[in-house]
Amino acid sequence: MTTRTRNLILAVLGLALVAGGVYWFIANFHQVPFEFRTPPGPAARRNRLLALEETLRARGHTVFDRLRFSSADFAEPDASAIVLDLDPRHLREAEVDALLDFVGRGALLLLRMPASAEGRAGKLLDELGVEPLAPDPHCFDLALSNQRSYTLCGGTRLGGDIESHYTQLASYDDKTYGYWYGHAWYSDGRVFLVSELDMLHNSALDDAASVELGAALLAPLLERERIHLFRGVDIEPFHVLIVRVGWPFLLPALVALLLWLWMRSQRFGPILPDTLPPRRALLEHVRASGEFLFRRGQPVAMHRALLARVQKRIAEREPAIAALPDDARLAALAERAQLPEAALRLALHPVGLGRADAFHSAVSTLLQLERRL
Repeated sequence: MTTRTRNLILAVLGLALVAGGVYWFIANFHQVPFEFRTPPGPAARRNRLLALEETLRARGHTVFDRLRFSSADFAEPDASAIVLDLDPRHLREAEVDALLDFVGRGALLLLRMPASAEGRAGKLLDELGVEPLAPDPHCFDLALSNQRSYTLCGGTRLGGDIESHYTQLASYDDKTYGYWYGHAWYSDGRVFLVSELDMLHNSALDDAASVELGAALLAPLLERERIHLFRGVDIEPFHVLIVRVGWPFLLPALVALLLWLWMRSQRFGPILPDTLPPRRALLEHVRASGEFLFRRGQPVAMHRALLARVQKRIAEREPAIAALPDDARLAALAERAQLPEAALRLALHPVGLGRADAFHSAVSTLLQLERRL
């Protein structure tokens, strides 16, 4: 068998193997379309009521969407409805008065209970005669039409003397746990109270039971043309979050800061430098030069220079004394300058200038002699 024939057989076998693999794959597998959820866009992440807002606009309603409560757009109460998806305890007294005045003139109000029953109830709930009760850990199935049910878990319950204020109430499966829905007239308007409004959020669109319950709650409001949506966020104040949530990070940071301060404490000095006394820089340089020359073994040269200057001054000021012999000149200078004769003798004819005391005595005496001539 030639090499060409062998290569041809190997190529045919390889093609047959590939063709068999392709046939097996096509016979056993087929393409199946599938759907996957993309993450919500920036607008949906910022606005949890975006889907409700767009739906209402598509139905022809005039929608006012705000993050915080504002009565700036309140007008035509007979044609207005309000969805208050925020903590009612965050409303100020003036805002509560404006809201209840608007509802009393014919507007509809749908609001939820606070996420927590801790602390005060707030003016709005006090005015409506409702007291928030702590969320119950049980979950309850609310029966809906078409054999559907909505599971309500942990919502803040409606409490207080609610039976005497509200005409329509909806309780959990067990009435001992309280109510999750209440409806009452407020002057010419109406108030609808719900434990939670999660069924209106974007995240509930895929749950048919949530959509049905949300439509049932919104049914009275859909009769109005103007709908106000307030979608506040249940976020505690920043300093409270720092204490409650941020302490695992703040405590190590504080320890690290204290450790760094302790390590650097040796470098801490006075706040201000000490005030330097006034000094004469020229004299300091002269003194430093003299000390340098003395250390270098030049005391005789320095004494000789000073002695020559003093002798020149004696010749200029006292020429008669300068012409005297040595002993007579020495006695005359001692009398003229009022200096000890022995000190003058050692200054004019020094011995042992290499010693600091002898050098200092001779130089000091010569300087005094120079000043007194």
